[in-house]
Amino acid sequence: MQKRENKDIEEATQRVKERMPLEKIRRIPKYRDLSQEGYEQLIKDAETVSLLIIRTFFSER
Repeated sequence: MQKRENKDIEEATQRVKERMPLEKIRRIPKYRDLSQEGYEQLIKDAETVSLLIIRTFFSER
């Protein structure tokens, strides 16, 4: 089950990178000087926030 979840997360992350490549992100004034490492960190942070939201939404109350 965990392997499947990890694969789903990796696939979702790859789709985000395809839809929002670094060149497209750099068109946003705030991210004009974003490095490749910064881009990877931005994607990782977005992934973390998304997972936290999903876990919170589906957690037992």
